[in-house]
Amino acid sequence: MSRGALGPVARELEVFHYVGEGLTNAEIAAALHLSESTVKARFGRILVKLDLANRVQALILAYELGVVSVDR
Repeated sequence: MSRGALGPVARELEVFHYVGEGLTNAEIAAALHLSESTVKARFGRILVKLDLANRVQALILAYELGVVSVDR
């Protein structure tokens, strides 16, 4: 699948997953081959869509939804 095949929502889900994993914007940008400003913009849209105030709330929601899990 080419990178262009992923739509905006799919990319937002990828960013949300990486935020849940605790990655920084720079780390997410490197993993997804995006600019850091693109990651920041996508994360901003995630916050608005999910009515969240910050990264901590996004991380908590990612765990609550099972997007990421705690390895023990």
